Amino acid sequence: MKPFAKARTLWRLGPANMARAALYRVLLRTGHYRRRMPLTEPLHGPFFVFPDRAVAPRRPALADAAAWEAKALRVLGGELPVFSNGWREAGFPPRWQRSLITQIDEAARARHWSVLPDFALAGGDVKGYWESSRFDGLLMLALGWLCSGRAELRDGIGRWLEDWCSENPANTGLQWKCGQETGLRLMHTLLVADLLARWGGVAPAPALTHFVRQHAERIAPTMHYAVAQDNNHGTSEAAALYVAGLFLMRHGDDAAGRRYAALGRHWLEERVGRLVMPDGSFSQHSTNYHRLMLDTCAMAETARRAHGDAPFAAPAMTRLAAATYWLAAMTDAESGDAPNLGANDGARLFVLDASAYRDFRPSVRWAAQLFLAAAPGRADERQAWLCMDPPPRNERGMRTRGTQWLADGGYARLGPTGTHGAWALLRLPQFRFRPSHADALHLDLWVGGVNRLRDGGSFSYNAEAKWLRYFSGTASHNTVQFDGRDQMPRLSRFLFGDWLEAEDITLNEAEATVSASYRDGQGARHRRSVRLEPGRCVVIDEVSGFRDKAVLRWRIAPSEGGWQCADGVWCDARLRIAARSSVPIARFECVEGWESRHYDEKSPLPVLEVEVSTDATLTTEITWPA
Repeated sequence: MKPFAKARTLWRLGPANMARAALYRVLLRTGHYRRRMPLTEPLHGPFFVFPDRAVAPRRPALADAAAWEAKALRVLGGELPVFSNGWREAGFPPRWQRSLITQIDEAARARHWSVLPDFALAGGDVKGYWESSRFDGLLMLALGWLCSGRAELRDGIGRWLEDWCSENPANTGLQWKCGQETGLRLMHTLLVADLLARWGGVAPAPALTHFVRQHAERIAPTMHYAVAQDNNHGTSEAAALYVAGLFLMRHGDDAAGRRYAALGRHWLEERVGRLVMPDGSFSQHSTNYHRLMLDTCAMAETARRAHGDAPFAAPAMTRLAAATYWLAAMTDAESGDAPNLGANDGARLFVLDASAYRDFRPSVRWAAQLFLAAAPGRADERQAWLCMDPPPRNERGMRTRGTQWLADGGYARLGPTGTHGAWALLRLPQFRFRPSHADALHLDLWVGGVNRLRDGGSFSYNAEAKWLRYFSGTASHNTVQFDGRDQMPRLSRFLFGDWLEAEDITLNEAEATVSASYRDGQGARHRRSVRLEPGRCVVIDEVSGFRDKAVLRWRIAPSEGGWQCADGVWCDARLRIAARSSVPIARFECVEGWESRHYDEKSPLPVLEVEVSTDATLTTEITWPA
């Protein structure tokens, strides 16, 4: 059965994408990229021309100068923020060939990127090697200097770039292997150049133009592979090419600049039109990757306006407006957090404020001002650094519907969008693009700004097999699992087969109710109905067609005060879950589960499991104090 499932799935991925990916692999094996992008000698600075030391840099009034200075000094002292959460020892300049996860050096530093493996590295997860080279640390050094004027921070900016180029000549080693990583590093460098020029009177030196050109030359030849992924690689790499082109046009390489700006614009408009669906959902079914996509598009639009380039095509802008509404609807207004939906690699770009990784509001405000012409509604440090003027009054603004069915992406949202009241999100199995998690009919519940019933996250892309299966599998979601298997067969590390299709979807906006069902490839059926009321959420699960058992799981936010579980009721000080069944319950038990709120980190949480051994209707009543 599995070969047939794989064939069906590959067809749904699209023949054109399969052809692009196959071409990329052929070009790798034949050495095409080694010839097209040869190894080069390291670049040497200076990369920036700083003004006379007597000229003090400036900063916006909103900037927290002491905080940025402190962060920059930590970077200069040899620490870096890792996966947007927590600091780890990295050295200064950072040890570019050492994993920030395992602290193991990669020996293959002098080889062409095209011959290096994706996995089986000495230090494990390749993201540990890439993290320091995303250049979040360089941005902190720049902000620290602009806020303090300290000479050692200004010198640290030059040392960072000089050392990176010395250790990573163009096309050499892991830091050049991924087009998207190359693009993220490029965009962070160009943001630093813009901030230094805008607030410090710093001019880019010729070496920086060469640095930008080398990065664009790496990205452009493999755009077809980025496009084949149907994910954020295409949007990130296109945005990077576009902003690189604008920079080169302004700094002495007009021909190359026009070429890369045109190529980036073409693919950015095309990718947004394909990957952002009419209801604003993004192809990756992930809140964090949705934010990454929206932030890179916002950076491209910000650069376009600063350069005075022609507007992006209207269809792309319409989709980006819809994507902004989508992220606003998924962002909890009270906490700024969002459902831990789908894959999550710890990426957060262009951080120009002190907000936490799981606070999505700065990205929503930035995108809303650019794509909806909506004023931010509050002081925003990111927009202050970027010198963004408030737009003219817009009556539409950021008004979003509470209860709504996002049919293209497969989401039903129940409840208000303001700062009061509970809201819920039901994940519907509607897949125009490949699912990364087996999470059909998963339910998120938010009460008082806290994600009370929550998704498990994704932990790591290069973990032990058991953790890869767990976090992307059905067991780490608030749904029903049949016979101990995932809802869809796993075909590879990142690919499920036999994509489910939602049936009988009904939504009543006035009453905040939704229902939907699916039948899996082995004949098991699950129908879920959800009703959200003040202080209560009622969930009815009808299960049938399975062989031995069906397990309903509720993954509950950890509680410091402890919890009790007996006689069909689970409760703590903030939540009460009561379950009943149309047939005898075979097991009602609270077990230890796991969640990952940040990449490469996992922590335990209580999971309520309700098991039945025959067809049944399970009713769960969830209540909370007013």
